[in-house]
Amino acid sequence: MKKDVKICGLTRFCDLDFPPEITHAGFILAERSPRRVSLKLLKELCLALPVNVRKVGVFAGNDLEFILEAVETARLDIVQLHGGENAGFAERIPVEVWKAVHLTSEEEVRRWCDYPAARFVADAAQGGSGVLSNWELAAKLATLRPVMVAGGITPDNAAEALRATGAAGVDCSSGVESAPGIKSGILIRQLAENIRNRKE
Repeated sequence: MKKDVKICGLTRFCDLDFPPEITHAGFILAERSPRRVSLKLLKELCLALPVNVRKVGVFAGNDLEFILEAVETARLDIVQLHGGENAGFAERIPVEVWKAVHLTSEEEVRRWCDYPAARFVADAAQGGSGVLSNWELAAKLATLRPVMVAGGITPDNAAEALRATGAAGVDCSSGVESAPGIKSGILIRQLAENIRNRKE
């Protein structure tokens, strides 16, 4: 079964030459991220993307007005929320919403099931840190709702993460970088190849 692959934290045009396995491109607009892009750069990067790659804006603690402006400016397909945004906040976003969650217990898995998100991103405590998320809990959530597994995903462990969790896809940032926001084309191609050749 084909899986989705998101490369997150993109900041440069030269990193957008993706192999066909890459389905989603993530751009961070959270204030404190070293991978943050401006609205102007976001629009330009999104215009440069292959048409078959979905555009994801990543937000944490941004106000709704800014998120809506970003959606309109860059024609984002998806808004990914990493802050403390409640269900009412998410419901006011006019495009598909993904919610990043840091799972620490089965109780949390059950609690998130009612949140109005099309997908959940099972991440470590801080995105882009290279720290692995809890795959066991991600697998439990994936039996209930669509999940992207994130947190410490690399070319070497992406296929195993998919097998272990049953997730709809992987979300990779620092695992394909030489520095924050500086992607490695070699690592992205390795990631794509390893996912393409994985055993179910």
